[in-house]
Amino acid sequence: MALQKEKYSKIPEDAVILTEDQALIYQTKLMANWPNTKDVFGFKYGSMAIATASMVTGIYFNQHFRGMFRLLNYGQMSSYLPITAIPTAISLFSHQQFVLGPLLLDRKGCPICLQTRASAIQALCGCLLPLVLSPITSLALVHRYHTYDMPYITKEPRKAFQVIAKVFKPIKNVTFYLFLGHAFLASLVTYFEADSINTVDMKLALAETEEEFRN
Repeated sequence: MALQKEKYSKIPEDAVILTEDQALIYQTKLMANWPNTKDVFGFKYGSMAIATASMVTGIYFNQHFRGMFRLLNYGQMSSYLPITAIPTAISLFSHQQFVLGPLLLDRKGCPICLQTRASAIQALCGCLLPLVLSPITSLALVHRYHTYDMPYITKEPRKAFQVIAKVFKPIKNVTFYLFLGHAFLASLVTYFEADSINTVDMKLALAETEEEFRN
């Protein structure tokens, strides 16, 4: 059965009325259990692509700052885990909550607006967040293991930020392209997710029309 959003006055008497949460659960299960994987490829694998991009970006930034601060093997787990897990989880949750959810519930919404929202969320959570977290975790390890002549931010904030800016400079251009890449990826994923939802809606509507014609 195709899910439709209508004003209360236009709802047929035999229609099944769902709350927003129930409608979201219903539509998500419908898409997840759709027999033809090709029809729902964007829906099934779009979020995975976003999460993977966030994780890889976190690894890249962490490796750079760890290398520049000469951390070698010190505190690898304590730095890699938060920098990969936190941005990945936040970007995945934010995309599903603020982009995919509205897509599933409101087919008549502004697609460009959702793509713009998705791009902003992913650029922020998938690129800028690990960029901020990486030097923070690295600095904590630097002060603990004394691998680099680094002033304390609390005591000499200006000098500390100058050192961080110096360490960041070699990857400045790469970061810019990563930012754009994340924004483009999120926009593309949102497009394919919307395409998957529209494909399923069209096939359900066609099946219902054929059923009515036979009856």
